[in-house]
Order: sequence, then structure tokens, then C-alpha cells
Amino acid sequence: MALPEDMGWRYAVKRFVPGAREEARLARALEAARLAPSAFGLMPWRIVKVEDAATRRALLAHAYGQEKVESAGHLLVFASRAPLVEADIDAHVARLVRDRGHDAEAAEKQRAALVRNTLARHDARGLDEWCRAQCYLGLGVFLAACASQRLDACPMEGFAPGRFDEILGLGAQRLTARALVTAGQRAPEDATAGLAKSRPAMDGFLLTV
Repeated sequence: MALPEDMGWRYAVKRFVPGAREEARLARALEAARLAPSAFGLMPWRIVKVEDAATRRALLAHAYGQEKVESAGHLLVFASRAPLVEADIDAHVARLVRDRGHDAEAAEKQRAALVRNTLARHDARGLDEWCRAQCYLGLGVFLAACASQRLDACPMEGFAPGRFDEILGLGAQRLTARALVTAGQRAPEDATAGLAKSRPAMDGFLLTV
């Protein structure tokens, strides 16, 4: 897990060494994201690893010209379910049966609880926001894992989700893009690398009641 010194090391990299890849470190950070906390273990989100150069070039046009979308060693799209449906719950219950040996009665009780606490609890907008929040739990774990691996990364919301969904075919998988992460190696000429990290002091950040 990332320690304070790891988080102090990381920053939102503006310029990457073009094409510099870190496959082993990325794989470990992705595994950490797969094991991230998620309500009920449901994981209503996925990560899309964009490898094709032409696709990345097409996405750049819908990311406000942020060149690192094309040039960084890795581009990852964090996408949440849109919408979450009963089939997703059934798949999760099937995993529980496989991994935990739940019998039919336990599986049905788990399914009913999941439906009650997700699909029945929220309207369409609320469910969408819930899935988005779950996605951001995974994003935070991924960024912390990158820092602990000394893998440079930059989270981004500056893009057109609808166009990303279209180019990546996410709608067909009931997913919608929520955030991007470019990853790789910071460029020596990145002027922001040496800036002091500026955050609230602990006595203004932690509120004790």
C-alpha cells in the first residue's frame, strides 16, 4: 500500500517520455485495482487498456488536445456500468458460489440482498452515480499502487466521455468512460515535476468532532 512518502513522490505528470512503457509495474498496479474495495464486492466498473496507436490518435481529438493521451506509454480508461442490471448481480453471485462455495439457498439470499440494496434502492440517476463512485474507489487504489511502484501516472477528467464511449465501443458493453489515466515515465523537461506539493495542513484537513 502507498505510504505518505509514495504519495509525496507522485504528481500529475504533464509530459511523459513518449512511448516509454512499464509493463511489469503497470501489471501490479492493475492487479491492485482489481482487488480494490467495492460495495458488496460487486465491482460495477472496468478498466480499458488502449493499446492501438490509431485509436489513441482518434481519442486525442476528444481530450482537449492533451498530447499525453497519445504519447504516454500507457492509456487507461476507467469506465462504470451504464446501467447496472440484474445480469451483473447474477454474475457476481455465480462468482460467490464458485469462490466461497455458497449453496443454492445462500446464493439466493445474497442475490435478493444485492437487488434490494442496489437496483431497488436507486433510481436510474442514483444508480449511475453509485456506479461512478465505485469506479473512483478503484481509481484511487490504482493511483496509490502506481505511486508505490514508482510508476508515473496522471488522472484526467478533461475529455468527452460520449465520444470515448463511441470510439471504444463501450456502450455495447454497458460501460461509460469516467476517467482517464496516462502512465509511463515523466519526461526530464516536465517543468511541473519539481514543484512543491501544496495541500492543506493536517490541522485544517482532519476535523475531529
